[in-house]
Amino acid sequence: QAQAQAQAELARRVDAVRDAPNGAIPASALCGVDFAPRVQLRCDAAAALEQLNVAFRAHFGRDLGVSSSYRDLASQAAVRQARGSLAAAAGTSNHGLGLAVDLEGFGSLGQFDRPTYRWMRENAGAYGWHHPSYMQPGGAGPAEPWHWEYDTED
Repeated sequence: QAQAQAQAELARRVDAVRDAPNGAIPASALCGVDFAPRVQLRCDAAAALEQLNVAFRAHFGRDLGVSSSYRDLASQAAVRQARGSLAAAAGTSNHGLGLAVDLEGFGSLGQFDRPTYRWMRENAGAYGWHHPSYMQPGGAGPAEPWHWEYDTED
């Protein structure tokens, strides 16, 4: 009974996020992760990130460092102002859907040789996370090894 109620609550919160406009998700619909207290994501993405972190910790002996997750509309605009074309226009970022994280220690712009990045490329997909193809070497977007997404188009 309790498990069924938890599943129903998870589904309700995921649906609430899907129904909310980009950057305007109610805080009550988002979920955190135990290993990074400031992270807020769509609840299924948060659960998958928790599982991914267990595997990452087993391999590297430390937790994933998350520098950014959900961004409301004002935060998206501020990041765009600060980073220019390296950030999506406000209202279009997957951060505003609670489906993206930026990870610490994954390299600089265009740097894809860090062990953390290579490990994630090999393992993150098993947990539903991926590095968007347009951000990979030779892709059309900014070559950001730190940006990872859940349940989005590759």
